Amino acid sequence: MNEITTRAVSGGLYVAILTSAMFFSPLSFYLVIGVFSVLSLWEFQRLINFSSVLGPILLIGLFILAYLDLLSNGLIGFLAGLVVAQNCYLTYLCLSQKKPSYTFVLKSSFTLLYLISSSLFIPLLMGLSSPGAPYYLLIFYLSIWVNNTFAYLTGSQFGKTKLFQAISPKKSWEGYWGGTIATIGLLYFVENSFQLFGTLWWVIGLLIPLFATLGDFIQSYFKRRANVKDSGSLLPGHGGFYDRMDSVIYTAPFYYLLLKLV
Repeated sequence: MNEITTRAVSGGLYVAILTSAMFFSPLSFYLVIGVFSVLSLWEFQRLINFSSVLGPILLIGLFILAYLDLLSNGLIGFLAGLVVAQNCYLTYLCLSQKKPSYTFVLKSSFTLLYLISSSLFIPLLMGLSSPGAPYYLLIFYLSIWVNNTFAYLTGSQFGKTKLFQAISPKKSWEGYWGGTIATIGLLYFVENSFQLFGTLWWVIGLLIPLFATLGDFIQSYFKRRANVKDSGSLLPGHGGFYDRMDSVIYTAPFYYLLLKLV
């Protein structure tokens, strides 16, 4: 198979597994996203040269506690604040091209608050959806997939103005706005059909492309520091699971907090 076909097949299988798990049962989604998150964590730790086994254990433990509904709202809110602060710091490092030393404390912070804790907010979205109808979660994934797809298509056809060449040379402002317009169109259709977000639908439509793009930038930042093209090779045509989940991991806590306002 050529690269485009390989990418389409592996991407389609990835999407099919996720969406099937969403609607089959909460447990199935926790299991699937837990496996994907552990693989992403493993790839991320390789990028920053951090070989601690505590990360996967902690991630699995948090997922189990979340599934059993043993995490209090206060703890989740506190964790969300820490995650947002960490992600804002990472955004600053990325956009300013700062290169701090990878100390043990910094590696631990990146692992715990950026990847592990951000990943936790993905399955937590199940709790904000109606039982058997995880529409908030589905729209979250659809929005990111639509944004990334149309950003790529628009950018490849019309992209001339570089968005942030130092981090991601192929991304353009034309692609960014193409993805954003498509995402807003999706959210407009969803809101008119299902009334899920109220007056905040357009805010979510604007912010998801922004956060998804920043998530992709941050992953590119870590890959450039590690001098590698992909975070792994487990997904043919896409690289690794971290390559596939970067936008989702970064965006999930912000989307979760937005939904708390709906």
